Amino acid sequence: MATAEPTRADDADPGPGTGPRIHVPAPCTDGRDTGRTTEVQGETSRARGESSRTQGETSRAMTAVLALRERLLRHPVLSITALAGILHIVWFFTFANSGGDLAAQDAWAEFVGRHPDSAYNLAWYGGMHPVSYSMVSPYLMSVLGVRTTMMIAGTVSAGLLTMILIRSRSVKNPLWASLAGVFAFLCNAASGRVTFGLGTVFALGAVAVVFCWPYRWRYKRWAKALCAAPLAALATMSSPVAGLFVGLVAVALFLQRRRPGAWALGIAPAVVVAVSAWLFPFSGTQPMTIASVIMPFLSAVLVFALVPKDWTTVRLTSAVYGLSVVGVWLVNSQIGSNITRLSMLFAGVALVAALPFTVPRSRKWYVAVLAFLGFTGWIGFKAVYDVVHTTPAASWARELAPLVNELQDVGAEKGRVEVVPARSHREASALAPYVNLARGWNRQADMERNPLFYDDTLNSANYHEWLQRWAVHFVVVPKDEPDDNGGERERELVQRGMPYLKQIWGDANWQLFRVTDPTPLADSPATVDRADQGELTIEVKKPGRVLIRVPYSPWLGLVDAKGKGVKPPQETEASKHRAEGTPKSFDNVNGCLMQTEEDDKGDKWTLLLAPKAGTYRLGAPYQLPRGTPCPDELK
Repeated sequence: MATAEPTRADDADPGPGTGPRIHVPAPCTDGRDTGRTTEVQGETSRARGESSRTQGETSRAMTAVLALRERLLRHPVLSITALAGILHIVWFFTFANSGGDLAAQDAWAEFVGRHPDSAYNLAWYGGMHPVSYSMVSPYLMSVLGVRTTMMIAGTVSAGLLTMILIRSRSVKNPLWASLAGVFAFLCNAASGRVTFGLGTVFALGAVAVVFCWPYRWRYKRWAKALCAAPLAALATMSSPVAGLFVGLVAVALFLQRRRPGAWALGIAPAVVVAVSAWLFPFSGTQPMTIASVIMPFLSAVLVFALVPKDWTTVRLTSAVYGLSVVGVWLVNSQIGSNITRLSMLFAGVALVAALPFTVPRSRKWYVAVLAFLGFTGWIGFKAVYDVVHTTPAASWARELAPLVNELQDVGAEKGRVEVVPARSHREASALAPYVNLARGWNRQADMERNPLFYDDTLNSANYHEWLQRWAVHFVVVPKDEPDDNGGERERELVQRGMPYLKQIWGDANWQLFRVTDPTPLADSPATVDRADQGELTIEVKKPGRVLIRVPYSPWLGLVDAKGKGVKPPQETEASKHRAEGTPKSFDNVNGCLMQTEEDDKGDKWTLLLAPKAGTYRLGAPYQLPRGTPCPDELK
């Protein structure tokens, strides 16, 4: 039997590496058969060449993948940070709209951009302090841009979280846990929570200082505290909700008698909250239903039960968080449903980190896997829901000019304008630069000042009272889908036809109604010349007291044409040398402001004491002493 190029010698003994010999047909003298044989051999050679090239390409691809994996493992923090950055850029170009929470943040960023020295925004709810929303984020967003701030915050947060997980000696799978965090940060971006995302950066920085402090500096506790405390303060100044979460970690450390870390993380947020509440008073309630309690509380219980028992800080934080969720649900506060954000960001991270400590396919392992999948589905669904339901109609971007022109033509800047809130709340940022809105997009303030839209009592009579109470002169009804909380009922009420509302203009996108008997923003003997975001200008016809329907703030004061505060009433020279027991006397040259007594609706308005006829401008510049208060002797 003939052979061609045997793989081994004919007389070689078979062995484990011996393969079959390669047999070919005996040569044939027929020319056609010889041609066919040559053709077959050529095709076989080409097939082998293509197979070799394919295998070579596959091998090179696998080599590249393995090399990339090695580089990623060599620089995990940088790799996760880069991944988070890429995903946030994708979010920016695909899902970053101008509705929902982004609408509120756009409005605040634009306000501080136009009025950086103003402590009171007159465009929402009669007046609100920017600091009551955030001390840091409006100003940073005004400089960097709202969406740019979100991209930076989400990216840096992912890097900090990865560093914390890697530096922790207990976490066996830090990269997988970090990827769970990246997904959570991306969902946070999809929901548009820029201010909270910014606060989270500083919160993670403070936690990283406490838990990732270099070992060689372990005795420098004051240095650690001096680094952690400012970051904890910045977290609270950026987002009080982020500061709350830093406080939960501080409580967990305190319960472990780790007092230096507890004081470093806990004192600064408490001081920030106390000082801001004192200097910039604000009250309101954030709703929280039983449905909002289930997932956060369940995640706290599962994390407490599934993570290793020696993860004391994680378990205590989960326990304190679970109790806080129940407490916030039982007691009305400004926190409300915002407390769910901690579990939305970090519950998945903790569950993934706990997986290596469970026996595969055991009951605990299945519970951990199902809990993680359920949690991921929850935050993913919430992110998709927010994107779908907060995307504004195209008319807010393309067809807004006719409405703005009409509002300017009818003199809407002399009073307030009520816009039936759209589901996207785009009106809060789109119209605030042009007219002062009776409402805006702050759920706590809305529930505090306008409860009729939430307690199912809205009717023709109390809606009329509400319009007069807030000096509303015009009502706008967009064709966009209305807000779920009272928006549908308000739109039906307005479009039904009320005797105190008259439609004066409309097109395919908007309806504009005039209030036939509006309450003036400033009572006689004054008239409003113009009311914009940062300043109210009124003309006073004669000296006297003028009621101005702006919620009083200690920062409100009288300013000159350049926006600078004027001098408050000064004590006279004669009064300085008065006899003991004699009341003081003052020269009220420029006028002064005081707070009215609370009326039957709970409002405390601003009262101007005008010494003469003329033009008076109300503003709220950042200055000490605050405002232009009237001394007690003039009240």
